[in-house]
Amino acid sequence: MSIKRSISQRTSILLKFFIFLILIPIISFTIVPKHLNASNEFIDITAEAAIIMDYDSGKILWEKNSSEKLYPASTTKIMTGIVAIENIANLNEIVKISSNASGKNSSFFPFKRGDRISIMDLLKAALINSNNNATIAIAEYVSGSEKDFVKLMNEKAKEIGALDTFFQNTNGLDTKYPEHKTTAGDLAIIAKYCMNNELFRKIISIKNDYIIINDKKVDIFNTNILLFFDYIKGIKTGFTENAGHCLVLYSERQGLKLITVVLKSEDNKRAADILKLIDWANDNYSNTNIVNSDKIYKTIKIRNGPSEVSLDLYPQTDFTQLVNINDKIEITETLRADLVLPVAKGQEIGKISVYINNENVKDIKLISKNSINKPIITQSIVVEKNQNPKKVLIFLLPFYFLVFIFIIIKNLFIRE
Repeated sequence: MSIKRSISQRTSILLKFFIFLILIPIISFTIVPKHLNASNEFIDITAEAAIIMDYDSGKILWEKNSSEKLYPASTTKIMTGIVAIENIANLNEIVKISSNASGKNSSFFPFKRGDRISIMDLLKAALINSNNNATIAIAEYVSGSEKDFVKLMNEKAKEIGALDTFFQNTNGLDTKYPEHKTTAGDLAIIAKYCMNNELFRKIISIKNDYIIINDKKVDIFNTNILLFFDYIKGIKTGFTENAGHCLVLYSERQGLKLITVVLKSEDNKRAADILKLIDWANDNYSNTNIVNSDKIYKTIKIRNGPSEVSLDLYPQTDFTQLVNINDKIEITETLRADLVLPVAKGQEIGKISVYINNENVKDIKLISKNSINKPIITQSIVVEKNQNPKKVLIFLLPFYFLVFIFIIIKNLFIRE
């Protein structure tokens, strides 16, 4: 009885095991999506909010709480800088520092009331060395007061689509400005806009430089130590107790141009956070040339009576797209069924459709790069030409044979 029970228990266990094995793929298929959205992939960073944006397309590759309103600290100066550049005609003009723009104000070096300095050097002090009073001096020069200049900053934010941003000052100090907030997503939008400006792009990439105050050189150093990586090209650091450690970066590596933002990273983790995001993007994305207009896509045959003509088809344009390594790329074609000669150069013969993850992203015409104006009769001519040597040879062989015989007979007679 006990032996039978033992066998029955073993059979039951085995049966349950096999049922479990069968259910695993079914459960996995049901729960795990076939295509994981890259933006939802977990990346272990300390930042409270972050985003990775492709600079060329504006596509968001990854994000974490990118719509959460947070203090931006000195990344505020990105907007201050672009508004100044767009509103100042003569950047070499010398200005005097007001009492309002004097003092250290949490900056590396102070300005004194009455100091003489150019607008360009104020911009460099603000964007490279993150001097807080430099932004106030710039604001006063452009708008008469910091308050009025901030209005221009907020107008510009709305104009370019940074709709969750509200600035209360030009430098990002937030102790007395509780509403001075933005989002990681908005900072990426602002940075993308700013990087289209050649002067802005140049200033934020400078590692170290000097400015002239009262005819004396003052050395300045970029607060963004990551500029010493050759693929990092800017943009701006930030820190306050409320904001934590913030950073907006522009990078170019392996053909990928990125704007990456981290807000409220933990102490000494900001650089690690943002480099981890850049590495992830470069490991998972690339700009891929999907369609090459210089390469023959397909060769087709066109009937012309009893003969056929070959025609090479080319895509009308190239198509390069930012794709994830897991993206499924497919190309389908549609060709004209009524094609007859003649074919004109550049004539549309059909089209190809590019699909990424089953979504149609691009249609491109297929064209002929050559014209075929009339039926080709080369073949019959060549055959005819090839037959003529045969006829000549048939005629010449007997002739040379007769000549040879004649010479032999003639020699015999001469000997006699």
